[in-house]
Amino acid sequence: MKGEEIMGMTDNQWKDNLRGQLEDWEEVEELLRAGKTEEALKKIEKVKSRINKGLQD
Repeated sequence: MKGEEIMGMTDNQWKDNLRGQLEDWEEVEELLRAGKTEEALKKIEKVKSRINKGLQD
């Protein structure tokens, strides 16, 4: 790769990413436990959209 450098995540960036994902899943879990299925599905769609956008970058 001419002059390009692929940069990976640092440990802290990776942990921050995991913390964000954990928060998302905890929120989905809370919504489902409260019987708020539609809200949980909307949250899941947002998370999936964010992940897909990240994969395209």
